[in-house]
Parts: sequence; C-alpha cells; structure tokens
Amino acid sequence: MKTAEIEMKWYHFLPHIFILTIVPLIVHLNVMPLTGAYFDFWNGDKNNLDFFSYYKGIWLLVFTGLLVIMFLVRLFQSDPNLIKKDLRIYYIPAGVYLLFVIVSTVFSKYQNISISGFPDRYEGIYILAAYIFLFFFTTAFTSKEKHVKIILGSLIIGATIIGSIGLFQYIGYDLWKSDFGKSLMIPSKYLKISNDIRFQFDKHTIYATLYHTDYVGSYMAMLFPLSFALLVLVKNKWFKVGMAIITVIMAINWLGCNSRAGFVGGVLALIVFLISINKVLTRHWKYFAVGLMVTIAMFLGLNQISHGYVNTRVASIFRDVKSLISSNGNSNSQSYKDSIPLKDIKISGTKGTVVTATETLNFKLINNQLTFEDTNNKPIESSYDTSNGKITLKDPAYKDYSLLAGKDGNQYVFKLDKGDIKLLFDLKPQGISLMDNKGKIFTLEPVESWGFNGKEKLGSSRGYIWSRSIPLLKNTILLGYGPDTFAAYFPQHDILGKMYAYNGDMWQLVDKPHDLYLQVALNTGMVSLLALLVLFGLYLFKSIKIYTKNEYDNFLSQVGVGVFIAIVGYLGAAFFNDSVVSVAPVFWILLGLGVSINHIISNQNASKGTNFQNRKLGNPGNPAKIK
Repeated sequence: MKTAEIEMKWYHFLPHIFILTIVPLIVHLNVMPLTGAYFDFWNGDKNNLDFFSYYKGIWLLVFTGLLVIMFLVRLFQSDPNLIKKDLRIYYIPAGVYLLFVIVSTVFSKYQNISISGFPDRYEGIYILAAYIFLFFFTTAFTSKEKHVKIILGSLIIGATIIGSIGLFQYIGYDLWKSDFGKSLMIPSKYLKISNDIRFQFDKHTIYATLYHTDYVGSYMAMLFPLSFALLVLVKNKWFKVGMAIITVIMAINWLGCNSRAGFVGGVLALIVFLISINKVLTRHWKYFAVGLMVTIAMFLGLNQISHGYVNTRVASIFRDVKSLISSNGNSNSQSYKDSIPLKDIKISGTKGTVVTATETLNFKLINNQLTFEDTNNKPIESSYDTSNGKITLKDPAYKDYSLLAGKDGNQYVFKLDKGDIKLLFDLKPQGISLMDNKGKIFTLEPVESWGFNGKEKLGSSRGYIWSRSIPLLKNTILLGYGPDTFAAYFPQHDILGKMYAYNGDMWQLVDKPHDLYLQVALNTGMVSLLALLVLFGLYLFKSIKIYTKNEYDNFLSQVGVGVFIAIVGYLGAAFFNDSVVSVAPVFWILLGLGVSINHIISNQNASKGTNFQNRKLGNPGNPAKIK
C-alpha cells in the first residue's frame, strides 16, 4: 500500500529562512577568556573579542537543531518524500566527510579547539556537522517549486539587507560605527568600551556583516551570479525590475569589497553561465549584454570613487599570475633573507647574538648583569636606568636600538627593538632563551617549505602560507589534525619568513590557510577532502548535463542554473578563501537546493520521456492514443 504524501508547509522552512536571512546579519560582541591552547596559539591577548562569528555559530546550531527535530517528526510520520533514494549518491560522500570530521576530532591533540573552534572562527565539530545537516535537510525538505521559492526568497531578502549595509559602508556611512550600530553589536555591560573600538576598514571598502572583505567576496561570488542569471532568464517584467535593482546592489558589493578571490570566483561563474545558456543565448542576449555593461559601468564608477583602487586590486591579480608563471624570479629558498633586516639569532648558554643587515649585537648574562659586544666582539659601554629598565649603548652604531631589561612577573627578561625587529629573551643564570610575543620560550627550528620560493608575497602573502602549509599534508593523509586546529600546527616560530611575507610583522598570527581545500585537508584529513570533492564533482557534473542542454523555459531551470553558477563562484573563490560561519551555511543550503532542483528537473524530464513513449506506443492507459 502506497503511503500518502505529507504536504510540506512554508513554516517547515522557518529554520532555513532564519539561517539565510538573520544569521548572516548577526554582529554582536562575545568576550571569551583565553586559556590553555586557546591562549598558546592566539596573538597574545588574554581575551578574544569576537563580533562576527561566535553568535552566528550559536544561532546556526539552534536553527539546525530545530531542523533535526522537524526531520525526526516527519520521519515518524513516514513521509515518503523525506529521504530520496535517488540522492544517496550525494549522501555517501557527505557522510564520509562527516565521519572523518568526527574521527579527526576524537584523535585530535587539541580536542577543545576541535570541538568549539578557534577564536574568531569557531568552526569546530558542531559547526562542521551543522553544515552537512543543512545540506541533507535541504534536499530532504525541498521537493517542489514552491519550496524552492521559499528558500530563494529568503536568500534574496538576506542578501539585499547585507548588500545595502555594504553599499553604505562603501560611500562612508558604516552602520557599525554609528551609535545605533554600536548599541546593536555591543552588550550594554560593555558599552563603555565602544569608543575604544578600532575599525580595520574605512570607506571604499565593504565588510558588511561578514567579518572581512574576503568573505564578502565569497558571499557575493554566489549572490551576484545568481541574481544576474535570474535577471537574464526570468521573463516576468516586474521580477526583472526587482532583480535589476538587486543585481546592481550585489555587483557593487562584489566589486566594492575589493576581494580578489571573490572577483575570480564571480568571473568564473559568469563564464560558466555563458557556456550554460549558449543554446538560448540568442533569445536572451540583450539582457545578458545590458547586465554585463551595467556591471562594467559599476566597475568604472567604483574605481572612480575609490580613486583607482578597484582597478589596482584587479590588476594585481594579473601581476601575481604573471609573477607566478615567470621564470625570472629568484628560486633560492633563502632569498627572502636578503630583503629583511633580521638575518639571524644565535643563543648559546648565557650568550646571545642578534645579526641585522647593518651590524651584530652580542650580549652576555654575567652575574645577573647584561654586557654587550659589537660586531668584532669588542665591548660596548652601556648604562642602565633602574627606574624604567632602559639600557643605553654608547656606541653610535647602535643608536637605533631600544633595549629594556627587568622583571616581568616571575621572569627576568630582555627586550630588544630596532625598527621592525622586536625580540624578547628570558634571562636565567643557567642560560638565555628566546621568547615569542606571548612570553613562551621557543627555538628557531628549520621550517619546511614547498614551492613559491622567492614569491611568498603572492596573493597577499598566500604564497607564504601555502608554502609552509603544504609540507604539513604528509601527516594528514588519513586523519586531520582536528577541526579548526590549523593555527596550532602552522610553524608560527618562522619569524624570519613572516618578517618578509608580512612586511616586517614578524609576530603575525597565521590562523587559516586561505584555501578551503587546504583547510579541509589539514583539519579533517585528505580523505575527507576527497569525499567533499566527490560531492562537489557529482553536483557539478549533473548540473553541466542538465543546463548545457536546457531551454530555460520554466522557473525551476532558471533558478537551477543560477544556483549552479553560484556554487561555481563560491568554489572558485574557495581556492583563495576559507570556510567561515558567516558564509558557509549559505553555501551548504544552496548546494542542497541545487541538488534538489536537479533531482526535480530530472524526474520531470524522465516523466516527459515516459509520457512521450506511451503516446507513441498507444499505451491503453494513456487517453492520447495514436490511431
């Protein structure tokens, strides 16, 4: 006996609606005290003041939990459309990925980080599991065109609000810098610090509610192509008018956020869109051409407003590509040392040596007193101010040095500054030790690297990060280090490499690989990455088959190709950006929506084929017989 179909109502999609419209908008301060591994691998601050990730993650888990409850209720009601057997091919790689997320967490050395996530990111096991649940529940709940419209409408509303905030930021009216904005994002008990907040971005830059310009780029690499596709393909005039306005807002944010990753992803999506609609391009070429010209006009206008900065950012992409493929670069792995002021640090017992580009400073700890020698090991006369710990070297060659010595808690420390060189030493009778910016003793061990020799600054120092991250992959072939634990395993002690890559900032915290695929491979293992690539590949392959031959004469196919190129845009930007809780939930819902739309279209096409065969053969069950 066939089970009766249970109608899926609009309110069953309330969690989806909130995740797409409300969660990305959440900007609220959470003060997290840092202890243990959280402090050890953070930037030296004892508290993490997070505005953009923590509460987004909390509410994402709440709404995902509601989806779990709804799913279980409908499963208990024996909804026949809930688990689609035809989609098991997608569920298997998604399940494998989730399995390795769990196992990598269980065996992680830093389980607290793996469970809750790293400061400012909070993509631990719960959040990663929520992403997979969102994908699964979207495919489970979406089986009709009206379901697609609910999810699409929610996404467009949320994107329009985010885009409007970004638009005003670009012209110098940042909501979060206003008293009203501060009252929204800062709890009342912390309002006294509102005037002390320093914003990283000024006008002519967009970060909206998504934490960073790069993540606005990832978001808009989805939303701009999607809105552009709907503008071109959907015939309804009023819908076109609405989508024209929304597409302009998305275009301004896509270009105005100055994210090169987002630009690459968006352009890739538009190329795929052009290929997908080649069969019907003659029917829609006017709208495509007008949309493209408006986008170009946006580019020129934003470039004018920003005094050429947009063009500079785009041009830098081509410069980086040219530099990457050029054989003229210095391939010497140590070449970066020629460009930095700090050449070497040597420590032996109670003697230390700092070698700079212009001179060498030797210092010794004798009877709890520091003595100094120059490049030729000749003594340097010095004086010590007991009131503030300041040491003055009488040799003019060392006039640019700032030296301090004294007690810091229970430690006796020596601080040496010269321009970008900022060093701290622990002084004990038994020996001198080098300390990091958090006061933790470490040694300058050799750092493994792969590729990008002499080109570490490519892609805003992505070349440096990738060159130091790729060697770590040999340890994550099966299991990863644990969700969000990248910062704990990156060679943070590579102060010479950082000084070169980050223009003198030798204590820069590297907490993410700036590449989704590298991020997955390191955090949850290469097997989990392979599973994700299979999942993405299956969807992309199915979409190519459907949309390169489609007539786009119905709403589902028009939305379907828009979602398809949105996924392409995100995955393209993901070569240069990470997964973050501000954007990733939207991607995973869109991926589930795309799989669902493809499934509906395939079933419709199969049904049309069956009906055609029935009519052709004169099936007695079909009233349209051929006589």
